[in-house]
Amino acid sequence: MEAVPAQDIEALTEIAHRLSGKQSLELLNLIEAWSRCSRRSPRTQYNEQICFKSDDRQHYGKAKDLSTSGIFIEGPDTFETGGQVRITLDISISPTLVELGGTVVRHTTHGIGIRFNYETPEDKDLIDALISSQNPD
Repeated sequence: MEAVPAQDIEALTEIAHRLSGKQSLELLNLIEAWSRCSRRSPRTQYNEQICFKSDDRQHYGKAKDLSTSGIFIEGPDTFETGGQVRITLDISISPTLVELGGTVVRHTTHGIGIRFNYETPEDKDLIDALISSQNPD
């Protein structure tokens, strides 16, 4: 299957959220399948409770997976695509908590996909190292 560009996935996700219940769910399921085919970053399971903030609100959710480009967090709260968040991660290979900025790139009935906005090369290196430690060659 040919990969669907990320910007098309985001646009289709926004359209899906404007449709009625069954149509919305069917399109979101299709988009999810396309997203799995278009992933370019290695992924690892990351089943951790996550604390994150948006617009001075604190949220909690359960991380499902993690990649060098972002994270999927399961939770009940709804977010707009393009919304900005700050995520706090407890990474086993770091002596301190890691705080990363991110952008909501998709949302489903199960949670949100967040693309990391790395502020330092060290932050990206920590995520890369974590993924490498979870996915040994």
